[in-house]
Amino acid sequence: MSNPFAAASQQVQVLIQEAANRYSRGDLGGAEAVLARLLKLRPGDPDAIHLFALVRAAQGRHAEAEPLFRRSLALKPQQPEVMANLANSLSELGRNEDAVAALSDAIRIKPDFAQAHLNLGHVRHAMRDFAGAERSYRNVLAMQPGALPALQGLGLVLNDAGRARDAEVVHREALRRAPAGSRQAAALEHNLGISLKLQDRFQEALQQFEKADAAAPGIPLVQKSRAAALQQLGRNDEAVAAYRDVVRDNPLDLTAHGELNRLLYRLGRDAEFLNSYDEAARKSDAASLPLAKAQFLSKLERHDEARLALEEAARRDPGFAAVQEGLGATLSSLGEFDSAIAALERAYKTDPESATIRGNLAATFLRAGDPAKARLHAEEAHRRAPNDQHAIALLGLAERALGDPEEERLNDYASLVQVFDLAPPQGYSDMASFNRDLNAFLDRFHGDKREHYDQTLRSGTQSLDAMFGRGFDLVERLRARIDEAVATYIQRMKDDPGHLLFNRRRDGFAYSGSWSSRLRDCGFHTNHIHPEGWISSCYYIALPDAVADREGKQGWIKFGEPNFEMGLKDPVRRSEQPAPGRLVLFPSYMWHGTVPFRSAEARTTIAFDAVPR
Repeated sequence: MSNPFAAASQQVQVLIQEAANRYSRGDLGGAEAVLARLLKLRPGDPDAIHLFALVRAAQGRHAEAEPLFRRSLALKPQQPEVMANLANSLSELGRNEDAVAALSDAIRIKPDFAQAHLNLGHVRHAMRDFAGAERSYRNVLAMQPGALPALQGLGLVLNDAGRARDAEVVHREALRRAPAGSRQAAALEHNLGISLKLQDRFQEALQQFEKADAAAPGIPLVQKSRAAALQQLGRNDEAVAAYRDVVRDNPLDLTAHGELNRLLYRLGRDAEFLNSYDEAARKSDAASLPLAKAQFLSKLERHDEARLALEEAARRDPGFAAVQEGLGATLSSLGEFDSAIAALERAYKTDPESATIRGNLAATFLRAGDPAKARLHAEEAHRRAPNDQHAIALLGLAERALGDPEEERLNDYASLVQVFDLAPPQGYSDMASFNRDLNAFLDRFHGDKREHYDQTLRSGTQSLDAMFGRGFDLVERLRARIDEAVATYIQRMKDDPGHLLFNRRRDGFAYSGSWSSRLRDCGFHTNHIHPEGWISSCYYIALPDAVADREGKQGWIKFGEPNFEMGLKDPVRRSEQPAPGRLVLFPSYMWHGTVPFRSAEARTTIAFDAVPR
């Protein structure tokens, strides 16, 4: 007598194999059809459910894949491969902490699961947990010495961690193992070039980028890196030509458009500025092109031109939330508040989870004189993005306009703005000689004709890349003193988990950005905050005599005044006089700017953002 259960089991195995074969060949529709039949026959089969989740993930439908992975695990818990695949979908959904948990579970069950260790390195790198990512990659290399994916990942994370010399060693080892002339070798040539660039070895970096381009021609990332190296070498005409080549071949490469036009602006080549967007828009009907052009124009406060570009973008794609958001922000700047609110509400309906749209609504209601509605939107922006400093800044403005004493607690200018007159760095007996040498060293970073269009600086220049972690001797000596001051600032924080600065306090910190600015006659920084920071700063190196003006406060840093008019009485809440060797620290959400000054002498600073670690 035949056994019907055995026959059914055999049929299940045949269908699973067929579905797996179709999935492997990329026939996702065929695999899905087979799996639909299979799950009718055996709805609780964990292998079939896992395979169905893989199909959904391959289709980019990660939100649907996640519950399928979890269902397979509920039916059969000890499946490290399923946990690793779940982690991939969680990472794609932006849920990196959940992905770390899933990968950690997989490794706990199967400690020698090299792919899980590798993926954990990728996720930790994305979370900027550089030390954790390094450990994961080195775990892979301990199991599989010379594994190229682990070497490649390790080199990238060392670059980002500010250890470019260590990264160089890793990349060279990987290149020795990569097949000559392969795309993998080209990627490694490029990554080695980044390590060299981070060490300011720009000529060597350029040679690496050119090797990568020769091995795998036409990769936009390589071409853009080559153009950046040309900029650093002062070969600006060649850099412009290189960026033009990228946008010619890839009209929708907004990064290349952006770098090209930033360079043209700094070079003062106004007749060519923004033309690339118009040329690309004649080849493509994408709304992203006039939108990106409008973002440039808005930064330059050319709001009427930005409006025209945004209206063109809206004609191309009226349902694009970013277009309606940009239009709303521009109309708000033009004082057309009702139209601005309508556009922003259209954007919000399309993208209800956007913190930036909520923030723009808050700013518009503040401008329009309705702080109660502004506070509601600022609170929602903060709820969606708790560490977004712009949302906190807008919340503070709304509370201030409403006379809410909570604003005084949030922006306690007396205690949260702290001044440190630093001791001379190692090797120097006084700050005057140190700052003289540091100022001369920084000359190399201030060769542009004018500022970056999208920075707060006006009438001056700002360095392109990070100052910290690049091996600059004088900068690193200063950084040691700055480290001490930041640690002291953190130690002075109150034990108050309800405060939006103190609640992020950790034992450690890292620098998320660092740069040098040089203001010239009539120069200043517009009022601004630092959206992705926690603690922000200004260290004074060289100053014009005008800062001695205690009445006009020329060149002083000021706090409390936003970058738009909202009818505040006495908007500036505190000012600090610069002095060479002085470091000022304050919350990144606190509005700050610089009073313009008149002088033939420059005002040179280093600034940075610190974040918890």
